[in-house]
Amino acid sequence: MDTKTYLGQISKLDFVIKNKVEEINQLRDMACSISVSPKEVNVQSSGEPDKMGSLVSKIADAEVELAESIEKSFQKKREITQQIEMITNTNQYRILYNRYVLCKNWKTITSEMECSFRGAMSIHGRALQEFEKLFGSYYL
Repeated sequence: MDTKTYLGQISKLDFVIKNKVEEINQLRDMACSISVSPKEVNVQSSGEPDKMGSLVSKIADAEVELAESIEKSFQKKREITQQIEMITNTNQYRILYNRYVLCKNWKTITSEMECSFRGAMSIHGRALQEFEKLFGSYYL
């Protein structure tokens, strides 16, 4: 994996968490909309006998997956943050931290750093090279 992909893991894990939360919310909405008719109470059909129980089970499984994703994200963010903090050049550190840990867009970064887009790209390129020099053997 290249340096950008390695650093971009934080953003991807954040999306996984967001998607899992949405999935859980959809399952909860479905559970709230299930109604039981009097016929279903008295007669069992060949369909799924316990729709509510099945949904509750799916919600519980999804919540376990969410907790695991949050823990994985927390660990990866801590690991990458500690590595970025080893960058001695302040501008390179700021670019990497803002872009990959805080997931800021380039317009925000250039505005906060008061530099041009081209200048930010130049600093970013040097920062990636420095990061790879320090930690490339870990992930390449």
